[in-house]
Amino acid sequence: MYITQTPIRQLVAEHPASIAVFERFQIDLCDLGEMSLAAACAARSLSLEQVEEKLAAILPAESGAGDPSSLPLLQLIQRIVRVHHRSVRQDLPGLLRLADRLVVHRDLAPSLRRKIETLHAGLLRHIDAEEQSLFPVIARLGEADAEPFATTTPLKRNMLQMQQDHDSAVDTMDELRAETKGFTPPPTACATHRALLSGLDAFDRDLRSHLQLEDNILFPRALALQASLPERSEA
Repeated sequence: MYITQTPIRQLVAEHPASIAVFERFQIDLCDLGEMSLAAACAARSLSLEQVEEKLAAILPAESGAGDPSSLPLLQLIQRIVRVHHRSVRQDLPGLLRLADRLVVHRDLAPSLRRKIETLHAGLLRHIDAEEQSLFPVIARLGEADAEPFATTTPLKRNMLQMQQDHDSAVDTMDELRAETKGFTPPPTACATHRALLSGLDAFDRDLRSHLQLEDNILFPRALALQASLPERSEA
C-alpha cells in the first residue's frame, strides 16, 4: 500500500495535518523522518494498522475529475469546500506545528512563523465568511426556482471583499516564498525543516488553484446568473 512505504517526511509534506497523528504516536520527524511509515512503526513497536487508521481519517478528499467550469454552481461550491477549504483547516495547523518546533530549536526565524500564523488566522476567518454568508446565496442562485430576491443581494460588493482577502493571502505566500528562496531548504536542514518547506510549497500551489477557481469561475458565473434573473417589483 502506498502510505505504508512512504517516508514520514514525505507524508508530512504532502499532508501536514498528519503531524498531529505522528505526535500522538510519538513518531519524531527528525529521528524517523527518512523511514517509511512501516519502518517507523516497527522501530517504535507501534501497530501499523492503528496509525494507518488515524491517518486515513485526515487524508484529503479526492478533488474529482472533470472541468470545474462545467459543474453546476452547488457542486462547484461543494468541491471548493470539500477540497480547498479542508486544506486550510487541516494543513495550515500542521505547518504551524512544524514552524513552532523549528523556532524553538532556532532553525526558523520567528518572523516566518508569525507569517504562517497570520495566514492561518486570516484564511480561517475568510472561509468561514464564505461558507456562512456568500456561498449560500450563490447556491440559491443556481436553484431552478431561484427567487428574484437574489437580484437585490449585494453579491458583487461581498465578492470584492473576498477578493481582497485572496490578494492578501497571495501576498503573504509571496513573502514566504521569497524569504525561503523558493521554499528551498538549506543544506543543513533537518527533516522537520524540509517537511515544512515542502508543505508550504504544496499549500501555496493548492491555495492559488483554490483562489483562481473562485475569482475566475465561481464569482463571474454567479454574477452573470444574478444579472439574468428578473428584478422583484415592490408593491
